[in-house]
Amino acid sequence: MLITPRSTKRLGLLLAVLVMLCLLCLTPGSAWANAPSPYTPEKRVTLSDTRNVNFIRVYVDGPDGTFYLFQTFESEHTKQQSIVFVRPDDAARFYVEVTMADGTVRASEPMECSGSWAFEYNVRTNTLKKATVGWNWLTWIFLLLSVLGVFGLPLIFTILVEFLAALPFKLKPYKHVVVINVITNLIMNLLLIVLRSFWDIVGREYLWLTLALEVGVVIAEFLFYLRKYPEREMGTLLGYTLLANALSWGLYELFRYLGFA
Repeated sequence: MLITPRSTKRLGLLLAVLVMLCLLCLTPGSAWANAPSPYTPEKRVTLSDTRNVNFIRVYVDGPDGTFYLFQTFESEHTKQQSIVFVRPDDAARFYVEVTMADGTVRASEPMECSGSWAFEYNVRTNTLKKATVGWNWLTWIFLLLSVLGVFGLPLIFTILVEFLAALPFKLKPYKHVVVINVITNLIMNLLLIVLRSFWDIVGREYLWLTLALEVGVVIAEFLFYLRKYPEREMGTLLGYTLLANALSWGLYELFRYLGFA
């Protein structure tokens, strides 16, 4: 296929869009991590009035059911204040304790901290309850950012890396590379979330699970390329599939280790 100025312009524009989308996902990653989502261990407690409060403490229960001090917050002495804490994996309940300006201490009743991300604590009545969250436009924006943070970044990053890796192999049309990566990446990340949620897979088990799913992705993509590029040699397609997936997974894990994702 003859490379024309028009085709070069299109390729440059596509690369620019992919890079911008990837940077867009990378930049606000820490902010998206704070988006309200019931699927994260992050918990937000909104206190009704902290003008007469000096300290706010969160207690969580341990494996033996005994509560211990988990985190202390300084009061902002405002009409309304929100605190955020990340629930430990082994904690099922928590309660809020406030130290008033006159030295008195108020402690709420324990609440289940799984299945909800937002809570409300009324300082005057000393009551803690789940927050009533309306599905307004702001909630939808937070939900969209959460989804993009979970699925968008790895998807865009994978497409960008594997598309660039396909250029030396001249796997035209390149749309096949994009299509199969959208499918496999979304399925793989969805499976990771579901399996981690149901079986509480962490550490070395999570690494082996990721590697097993990566092997499945390589096989699926290789079979897909064999069908879409019948004129290409099997060894070439296998080499590209292995190289592209190794690059996308390795570089993404490196970026995560460096704190960029």
